[in-house]
Amino acid sequence: MKKLFALFFVVVSTVGFSQNKLEFHKVSLKDKKDKAFGFSFYVENVYDGRQFKENIGTVQKGGFNRKVVANFEKSLPVEIFDYLAVICPSEESKSKISIRVNDLYVSELTRAMSETGYATVSIDVIETKDTTGYIVGSYIASTESNGMDVTGSHDERLKKVLQECLTNYMKTSEEDKTAILYDDNFNINSKTITDVPSKGVYLNYADVLNGKPISLADFEITNKKDRFYLLNKLSRSEELNYYGFSDGQDFYINASKYASSRYYAKTEIISGKYYVENVIYNSNNAVAMGAMFGLIGVAIAASVSDGSIPMLIDSYTGQPSFLSNSEMKVMLASHPELLKEFKDGNKSNLAKKVILKKYYQLTLGQ
Repeated sequence: MKKLFALFFVVVSTVGFSQNKLEFHKVSLKDKKDKAFGFSFYVENVYDGRQFKENIGTVQKGGFNRKVVANFEKSLPVEIFDYLAVICPSEESKSKISIRVNDLYVSELTRAMSETGYATVSIDVIETKDTTGYIVGSYIASTESNGMDVTGSHDERLKKVLQECLTNYMKTSEEDKTAILYDDNFNINSKTITDVPSKGVYLNYADVLNGKPISLADFEITNKKDRFYLLNKLSRSEELNYYGFSDGQDFYINASKYASSRYYAKTEIISGKYYVENVIYNSNNAVAMGAMFGLIGVAIAASVSDGSIPMLIDSYTGQPSFLSNSEMKVMLASHPELLKEFKDGNKSNLAKKVILKKYYQLTLGQ
């Protein structure tokens, strides 16, 4: 009976999401109550450097808390620029900066008597010196708040994390600032990768696809129980805000979107995708990221309940695939021989990886 109820819940949730997949919950940062902060700078330009630009996350609506994707009322650069023009207005006495938004998303989690709303933003701050732009720091902030209905307050959480990033930039000393040449060319040279990216540090996904890393010489790689970190040799601080890095043999991707903590995960390149074998998932993060791509939250939550479930991340779109046993069966349905091999096997992570490689060899050969 319990199995039948669980199946019914998944089906209802799937149908509910698919019927409402074109529905958007609109978020606006415009508010007449906003006032200027004491920032010593103003923002000249806002660039959208996100890997996935179709929406900004998910909210829950209705009595059954159906997942609905969220988006800004205006484009992300306009929405954020207009807000920052209020809290750090342009003045002749102030210095000017630009920001690139590498990630921005919201999500919600329902508990027995309340809901929790989440917001995360990751930005690069760009300063111009002699007409040349330099990334002087990368900043990330997350926040959460509780209530009976948190859907209407995502703007407040987004403002809070933006303010936190700018405050942390303002606190950064000149000695601790980086000087990474900013490339305003947003064209992607290749939509896939075939081998381990060249040795270096990659600020965002486009740098990987365009083969433009910064030097790894100023960083030290540390490994703590298969969780990898970048230690800045100058500041002696861990750099947790970059997209990933390569040591020339392996590529390590930032797992913060999905994991229960912030670190880099070792990957293997399989058919233009990053295969990650071990991620200790934060189920709410995983559901939120999956829902942004139209994946079903209930199925994802069931998949990632076991932290040993591996995943694939598309190098161009960023779309995740959570490789549970059920997901593997769906993927292999068009190849009966591989499906039988998988069903008869031990279904370990290693076995899944072997089957995956065979699957992509067959599909690419067709």
